Amino acid sequence: MEIHLIAKNELEAQGIQWMVTSHLTGVQLIPWNNVAEFQVGVINHQPDLIILDMDGWKDESQSIGEILQRKNIHWLGLSSERIFQTVYQALRFRAEDVLFRPFSPMDLIKQIQQLRYQLRNRQQNPSEQISENDEDLSVDYTDLFLSGRKYHTSYMIAAFLTPKSENLPVILDELEQYPFIGKYWTFALSDFILCVRETQENDVFQEECHGFLTRWKEMMVEPLAIIIKKATQEDSLKHTYQQTRQLIRRVFFEGYDIILTAEEEIIYQEMDPFLTPLEQRKWIEMLERRNIIDIREWMESEFLTFHEPYPDPEVIRVRLTSVLAQIRRYMKSRNIHTPSWESAYHHVFHQIVKSPIIYDIIQELIKFTTGLLTENHDSEQERKLELVEKARELIESNYWDAQWGLAACADTLRVNKSTLSRRFAAEARYSFQNTLHHVRIREAKRLLIETDLSLVDIARLSGYSHQTYFSAKFKQLEGCTPSAYRSGL
Repeated sequence: MEIHLIAKNELEAQGIQWMVTSHLTGVQLIPWNNVAEFQVGVINHQPDLIILDMDGWKDESQSIGEILQRKNIHWLGLSSERIFQTVYQALRFRAEDVLFRPFSPMDLIKQIQQLRYQLRNRQQNPSEQISENDEDLSVDYTDLFLSGRKYHTSYMIAAFLTPKSENLPVILDELEQYPFIGKYWTFALSDFILCVRETQENDVFQEECHGFLTRWKEMMVEPLAIIIKKATQEDSLKHTYQQTRQLIRRVFFEGYDIILTAEEEIIYQEMDPFLTPLEQRKWIEMLERRNIIDIREWMESEFLTFHEPYPDPEVIRVRLTSVLAQIRRYMKSRNIHTPSWESAYHHVFHQIVKSPIIYDIIQELIKFTTGLLTENHDSEQERKLELVEKARELIESNYWDAQWGLAACADTLRVNKSTLSRRFAAEARYSFQNTLHHVRIREAKRLLIETDLSLVDIARLSGYSHQTYFSAKFKQLEGCTPSAYRSGL
């Protein structure tokens, strides 16, 4: 296998050359000093792969891209700039992938191994080769977002999603290690992880997904939903991916820790997104009379009784903001504008706009309305301060327990979980969960400095049951991994 390399500098070129030759056999790596030298030299070569520094080819991108396309050369981009233009150039000239610095050595090796596997298959089975537009040996981001290429082998698409985006790296790591049978590709997207699985046994893949969900629940307390879309050979990968995204919206109504499947097109039930004048009048009367029972019954019958075909979740969110507008009118008429209630109001609004589950939104809205109609606002601040201080003390005493959280704290203090969350966020300027994570990471930093314990033990002693999740949370809060933090001391 012949690989050409245009690196950022000589040091990077030497590092990549050592990395490739020490991990792979039968590879000839030819380094070029710069892009101009490469453009002249590549005319007499037909490399299997080009590893190209994209930061240094901006002025020559058109000419280089034409060479890559004309000679049908596979290439892998390297870049230090995580910007749209870099991704656009990679998609435009059909890069295998882009590795952003600093990248893992094994990511590079994995890309080369995957391409070498494809090339060997083509050489061993030349009669099975098909045209470039119909090749079915690999799937990349271009197939999902831009091209209309069809994948002429039976396959299924599965989306793995969780309400907390910081868990996506953990899901991706577990998927890449999970022993799926056959060929599959994983794609990290902003709100879920996508898996394209080549299979003719649909039941087998569904069983594998059930196994993955079981393994996840044994390992993590975080919720997970798996959405499976069976593809047909008449549909492009792009169309199947778009249908999968539509299917994901069912999670809004059905919740997490489930596996949803569908083969047919998604159809939405029509619904008026705004309250009618009669409904607005009913809300005014319920609020004025402080009729909490009628409010709860109206909310549950209106929003928790949907069945397929479901309405569009975005229409539901608009309708919920219409309800919240009636509550806002009531607050203004009663001159309720203390910082804590303003914070609670904005929290509920954020839940309506962002929360992935309708049940959670309705419960938050009912609790907020109930508290608004029943609480003695005059003594609120004094009780709030006392409650928050007690909650802080409990966090310091229980952070080490991975199963301990907001619900357990609220039970100890004998208050509603939503009330504790709202008051804590209003006073402390941070949410209860963020404060708990900061305390846990603070303890982890102390252990990293003062002990030689393994990361697994430090994660456990800091209140995290899974080391991968601990590392992801540590990096989110501190900007580096636990290992880098320890080595930088």
